[in-house]
Amino acid sequence: MARMRGIWLILTLSAGPGVLAVDIFVPADVPTISGAISIAVDGDQIIVSPGTWNEAIDLAGKEIVIRSLDGPDVTIISGTLDNPVVRINSGETELTGLEGFTIRGGGGILLNGVRKGGGIYINDASPRITNCIIEENQATVGAGIAIDGGNPSTLVLEQVVVRMNTALDSGGGIALTGSSTGISMTECTLEQNHANIVAGGLYCEASSIELQSCLILDNTSDLLGGGIWLYSQSEAVFQDCEISGNTTVVTGGGLIVSDFSRVTLDHCLVRNNVGGTSGGGMLIDSGDSGVTQVLRFCVFHGNSANSSGANLGVSVNQADIYLERCTFGPPAASSPLNITINNSNPEVVVFDSCIVVGGSIQAIQAQPGSTVASYSCIEGLANSGVNPIACIDEDPLFIDLAAGNLGLGAGSGCIDTGNPVLPADADGSPADMGALGPDGVGYFRRGDADASSTANLADAVQILAMLFIPGSDVVGCEDAADCNDDGTLNITDAVLLLDYLFVTGTPLPEPVGACGGDPTADSLDCSSACP
Repeated sequence: MARMRGIWLILTLSAGPGVLAVDIFVPADVPTISGAISIAVDGDQIIVSPGTWNEAIDLAGKEIVIRSLDGPDVTIISGTLDNPVVRINSGETELTGLEGFTIRGGGGILLNGVRKGGGIYINDASPRITNCIIEENQATVGAGIAIDGGNPSTLVLEQVVVRMNTALDSGGGIALTGSSTGISMTECTLEQNHANIVAGGLYCEASSIELQSCLILDNTSDLLGGGIWLYSQSEAVFQDCEISGNTTVVTGGGLIVSDFSRVTLDHCLVRNNVGGTSGGGMLIDSGDSGVTQVLRFCVFHGNSANSSGANLGVSVNQADIYLERCTFGPPAASSPLNITINNSNPEVVVFDSCIVVGGSIQAIQAQPGSTVASYSCIEGLANSGVNPIACIDEDPLFIDLAAGNLGLGAGSGCIDTGNPVLPADADGSPADMGALGPDGVGYFRRGDADASSTANLADAVQILAMLFIPGSDVVGCEDAADCNDDGTLNITDAVLLLDYLFVTGTPLPEPVGACGGDPTADSLDCSSACP
């Protein structure tokens, strides 16, 4: 029967234009993925059964979707070190898709003596890559994924994990070069990648990129940029992302912005990065006072550097930096300075309604005239070099500094005292200083999906309604609804909550009862305050 279906399939695909698109099954219809691609036409779908497929594939410019039957954990494309595992460089469009594979063991394409794209090489193409794991590949540049310029429209990565890849030069996880059209990454993770020289996680040169709800974790480099390097007029927007645990030897642990590049960080967490001499969390060396770097509602803490700027370092070069409602908690104990602004140009840095503390070290060291702060709380303000406007120097009374909860405790002078021209908080009160407010946005009670301060039957009902009833209210804190803490929202969360409430009483994963942070890194968001 399988042989007859294969004969029918080949005859159908050979019939020319006008033939309806078909599903091609591997290995039922064609024994290899490459073989299926060779006979596919635009609009076809190739469906691959579980197993390890030892081949390198080229999508050959076709508008087809290649997807696994049962997901990346059981469907692996394993290449060799003389080629990318997947090559997409023949004008593929957004109608070309790759879904549900683990891609490993590639060595990249050799171009002018440089190997690029160990796992995936993309050039002159704009595919959509979804639910894939790119791991254990190597190349000179872009060991996991290399994207050269020329993509005709936005290239989309969704729920892609890029991990444990090694670049001999730059971009252990991803290298993006010369793409003005842009890359969109949503709910992606770059973790445990390494670059021998620069940018263990992501290298972005002369390109545009947007990251939404992404994790940049535990990447390393032997020289610069443990996590991310935005270089040479690149532009990036990070929304609701976490940059944590990245390490470099010389400078720039979490993120470097340099050479006329621009970044916007919005509701991001930057913590526990190690930056060598300076810029443990973030290093800004933009060289352009006409391009504004914007940080809003971001939290920095626990980052480290040996000499200066443990959480944030600003170089001597031209810059224009605006920080609105950010919280800078203490850096790692071994660091000498929290924020260093080594720039003598006037008003290079503007803090608006921010909190900066130093713990046992100096909070800010700024060149005179370089830094203005309004409606902000800055420890050691008088000796910081900052020009203050309506600022305070007092303990912000964080809820639980030891646990990393930098929300504002009762009686904090930072509550309702931010810049009065800024938008009011969600409860209608005046803006607070800092990112987290009095209850710690991002902190939650497991199971309390409706933010009523307790987990009960109504929460299970809301989770089920959100999943299955069109038009139902979304959950303001996805982490609270993730009752089994597996990083996804599905019917299992409601079942587990009902079991906890009415059957076995088995406790949900922490935090339960009291507000707390998520002990597990995932892409779920918590945009509401813990009641």
